[in-house]
Amino acid sequence: MSEEDLHIYASITNRMNGFLYRCLNDANYTMLFISGMTREVTGYRPAELQGNSRVAYASLMHPDDIASVDQAIAEAISRNGNWNMDYRIRCADGSLRWVNEHGGAVMNENGEVLFLEGVVTDISARKQIEEERHIQMAAIGKASKQIIQQTQNILEMLDTLKLLSLNARIEAARAGDAGKGFTVIADEVKNLADETGKSAKAITSLVQELEKLLHQHV
Repeated sequence: MSEEDLHIYASITNRMNGFLYRCLNDANYTMLFISGMTREVTGYRPAELQGNSRVAYASLMHPDDIASVDQAIAEAISRNGNWNMDYRIRCADGSLRWVNEHGGAVMNENGEVLFLEGVVTDISARKQIEEERHIQMAAIGKASKQIIQQTQNILEMLDTLKLLSLNARIEAARAGDAGKGFTVIADEVKNLADETGKSAKAITSLVQELEKLLHQHV
């Protein structure tokens, strides 16, 4: 590779929100080559990660994510494919950062793994948006359930009101002419209960449909 090619290569990798790497398939994922914005993403310079000079890359991975990273790589190697995974790393300043890694294995003619290589990019901003959306969805879901519960309570009260209205009409009929006025009121109460019940059912249906639409876009 010529000096000009190296300059172009360095220019491209330094524009990435991440870095390229080639490493060993060992417990430390020992970096043999690393280029790009390693300091911006991890807090460490390439030389500090290369050959585990200061820190091993695997030690940056969040303890809860290491097993899933190892498994994704092992499965990709077994099917001679690539891996694409998200995980957290602990930066030099102690902060946590989400990254996405897309890579694959380099093998010899006998199918033995020589190296692992790929690209790691910072996706912390995307993960923050996803987390905020998850919180919003949880809040919407909670509010929807409360609306549905309150609507069901209204429907139950309306059923009771209609029953009382029916009983009132029966008693008014027994009273003859003296109960006619009360019969009219009872009928109006029933009509009002019927119309309110229709509205309450419509609200419940709309809220349930809204929940379905929201979950489809998560």
